Amino acid sequence: NKLDESRDLAEIVQANLVARLRKTESELPDRGVKQAPLVVLIGASMPSVLAEIAFVTNRQEGRLLKSTNYRQKIAEALLAGILRYQQSLKKVQTAALN
Repeated sequence: NKLDESRDLAEIVQANLVARLRKTESELPDRGVKQAPLVVLIGASMPSVLAEIAFVTNRQEGRLLKSTNYRQKIAEALLAGILRYQQSLKKVQTAALN
C-alpha cells in the first residue's frame, strides 16, 4: 500500500530533519507529519512525500533559509532520511526471504 509506505517515509524524513536541524537551531518547531490528497503526489507509483521545510513569511525561518550552510543541512537531512528509509526496506525484504 503506497499510502502506508509514504507515511513511513514521511515519518523517517521528518524525524531526521528535526533531529539534524535542531543541533544548531534548538527552537526549530516539529510540525509533525500531515496526510492530504495532494495533487503533486497523486498518481505516484512509489512512496512519496512533500517536505515543507520552512515558511518564508516567518522571520526566523526566512533568515535561516538565506544561509547556504542551513540549506545544505536541510539537503543532507533529507538525503539521510531517504537513505534510512531505503535501509528499512532492505531489512523487510531480507526478513521476507528467510
